[in-house]
Amino acid sequence: MDMEALARWRTRLWTAQRMETKLFVVFLLLLVLPIGALGYVSADRYSSSIEQNTVNYMAQLAENMMSKLDDYITDLEKISVIPYYLEEIKAGLKASNRFGLADAAVGDGELRETAGIPAAEEGASRGVLSEEALRRLEIQMRLNNSIHFLNNIKVGTNTVYLFDQHGTPYMAVKNSSMRTDLSEAYVRWKQLASEASGFPVLVSTQPVSSLPRDTRYVFTVVRDILDAYQPIGMIAIDANIRVIENVVRDLDSTTRGFTYILDRNGRVIYDSGRRYLGEPLPDGELFTRAAGPAGSFHAVADGREVLVIYKTSEKTGWKMLIAIPRSELIAGAVRTRNFTLVAAAAILGFALLISLILIYALTRPLRNLVRVMREVQGGNMDVVFPVRGPDEIGLVGSAFNRMIVRIKQLIEDIRQAEQRKKEAQLKALQNQINPHFIYNTLETIRMTAVLNDDMEVADMARLLGGLIRYSISSATETVTLRKEFEHLQMYVRLLNYRYGDRFTLRLPEGGADPEMPVMKLLFQPIVENAVYHGLKKNGRMEIAIDYRRVGRDHQFILRDNGAGMTPEALRRQREKLDRPDGETDGKGIGLRNVHERLKLRYGAAYGLHIESDPGLGTAVTVRIPA
Repeated sequence: MDMEALARWRTRLWTAQRMETKLFVVFLLLLVLPIGALGYVSADRYSSSIEQNTVNYMAQLAENMMSKLDDYITDLEKISVIPYYLEEIKAGLKASNRFGLADAAVGDGELRETAGIPAAEEGASRGVLSEEALRRLEIQMRLNNSIHFLNNIKVGTNTVYLFDQHGTPYMAVKNSSMRTDLSEAYVRWKQLASEASGFPVLVSTQPVSSLPRDTRYVFTVVRDILDAYQPIGMIAIDANIRVIENVVRDLDSTTRGFTYILDRNGRVIYDSGRRYLGEPLPDGELFTRAAGPAGSFHAVADGREVLVIYKTSEKTGWKMLIAIPRSELIAGAVRTRNFTLVAAAAILGFALLISLILIYALTRPLRNLVRVMREVQGGNMDVVFPVRGPDEIGLVGSAFNRMIVRIKQLIEDIRQAEQRKKEAQLKALQNQINPHFIYNTLETIRMTAVLNDDMEVADMARLLGGLIRYSISSATETVTLRKEFEHLQMYVRLLNYRYGDRFTLRLPEGGADPEMPVMKLLFQPIVENAVYHGLKKNGRMEIAIDYRRVGRDHQFILRDNGAGMTPEALRRQREKLDRPDGETDGKGIGLRNVHERLKLRYGAAYGLHIESDPGLGTAVTVRIPA
């Protein structure tokens, strides 16, 4: 089925539906579409608004958190630069470098110091103090107070380590938190500090064990200690990862999500779930998509759709990722959407109920009107539509009632017209007393007059025969204007034979089309009426016919200069024109017959109009449609 045929089928399907169905569909569309669109747009806008507000709030929160971490790390870097300005630390490191105690520090002496007891003190406890041990004790005592001071400057620092150029460590144990992997860590730190040439270096989170089954996570700031632009040692400051936890403590409980802090290489500095601390983030897509200083994106993490808001620190290059499950993000929007859907369904149901009531109220009068029309279609014209108000249905019902009255009037008019037409035809038949016999007899008289050389009688018989033949011919009811005028001229000639040339006939000289169709025997009865009722005694009569075109009508005016009529006689004659056949007094039958035939043929607006003045003559206007 092509598209055009499908369109026609849909049109027929819609047209075939009842008015109630069409109105219900229209109301349904007008209600469902706007309410549905409004609910959808509202829920979508609300969800988008919540998401945007969450993004803005979390971005601001992430910026504040990163700012706090930057401040904390800045403080650690400031602590790392303090040895530059403490002569006790620089003097102690220089002394340690001169003695070259690297082997002892890394060996047995380091292990003793992990318990917080210098090697020299252990020797003294045994009563054996070598000169070297005494010198080492002096260096330790010189640095001890400064290390204690550095340890307690910033809350959250675990341990401050000082190293000479040979790797000899000096520390003041804080909460038994000294590293067990200090030797391995020193090698990494020394390389990073040397490459930084005196600038601080931030080392990502590492797991640290100090006691069996006691593992903690720290991040570290290391820096070479310079004197006259020459390195004399190194400082390393361990900070517990709990510092970050304190900053983001309440964030995950609020978002019901998780938070990552990653270094420049994608290693996890902080993980709220403590699953990937110190390791590369398994889901590398999160780190890859978090490009730029800040932003947000949607992703799938741990099998859940999440909204990720990220912020990058300009100072450290660390990147904070806050992942919020979308189910938690739009929970309020879902509740609002469900409430909106329930409310919309209730409103829609109520509106449809009202629509059904309105549809019934609107279509009930139409159904009554259809019922009345069907009765009229069945032939019952005695019905009336009950009009209950001036609304559109009332106007239609009033127009229908008027139409029924008019139709009944027209039917009655047609019935009367047909009755009058039949009566006129019957009278015409009654007046035709064997016209063929009369015509044949006149023809015999004419031939006898010709044989007797009486041409006047022969011409009269010929003219009378022509008149009779013209009048009894029934081939058509209309003739051309030319033939009608020829018939009228023969009639006037007969009148002149009878009255001795007392009549003159003047036809229209121009304007009228000779081939114009007119009703047969249109002018002769009018002229005959003028002759028999208007001819003056011993006087002559001039009969003139004029023609004019008025709008869409033809008008012929037949004037005579006869006796005319008094106003009273004129009034009576006009009344006779519109009387039924049975109510005439026997006079003016010819005029009334022409007038009646014109109205029957062309309508009530057409016919004859008579004007007359006593002693001046009469004018009869014949009006027919063009």
